[in-house]
Amino acid sequence: MRFLFAALLAACAAAPASPSHKRSSSYQDLLSLFAEWRAFQRPRVAQGVPDYTAAAMEAQHRELAGWMRRLESFDASSWTIAQQNDVQLVRAEMNGLDFDHRVLRPWARSPAFYATLFDEESDQPAREGPQSLGSVELWKYSFPLAAAQAAELAAGLQPIPALLEQARGNLTGDGRDLWIFGIERVKEQRAMLAGLSGKVAGQAELAAAVKRAQQATDDFIRWLEQKAPSKSGPS
Repeated sequence: MRFLFAALLAACAAAPASPSHKRSSSYQDLLSLFAEWRAFQRPRVAQGVPDYTAAAMEAQHRELAGWMRRLESFDASSWTIAQQNDVQLVRAEMNGLDFDHRVLRPWARSPAFYATLFDEESDQPAREGPQSLGSVELWKYSFPLAAAQAAELAAGLQPIPALLEQARGNLTGDGRDLWIFGIERVKEQRAMLAGLSGKVAGQAELAAAVKRAQQATDDFIRWLEQKAPSKSGPS
């Protein structure tokens, strides 16, 4: 798997919308597919905001079948066991994305999906559970911030208002427990922003970004609470 991650880090090209899948027995071709696949997995981003709209997610799910066919076209019979295992790992990722679309659909069912601020380090390389692209890891920052760090944090906060506005159209699920938990998770984000506002008062651009994120988070909580009584389904 380490070879797959090396290929991913080296790749900079976006994934094609409709990948070809001619027969291949080249392990290098698998590395190329993996890099393209990881790019495809990520939602499209416009002006820093990931697109989780129904149309975008339906398009991604439709295109997933082509990626699965492309993987199945590999003849790995002459590869080492480690290389054959890499095929299974890529297949597991593809099956996982298919499960997300068919069953979990967190972008449509879980308000917590759209809470992107974290003030504690994860105990794993990637955070557990589904979450929107664009997490802001507040625990990484030591205050007061240098100018470069302040600009970086402001850029991380900038997409929050548009993302939370998009979330109102995306969240169509009826699962009550997910909805109630999501409200509490977004309230945690509100508390993080309140704490942050007192630390950045002297940095105008960052302070403005925090204020906009606070307002958007407050508005989102009010919207979630208004909708909560209508949520009665299983989660």
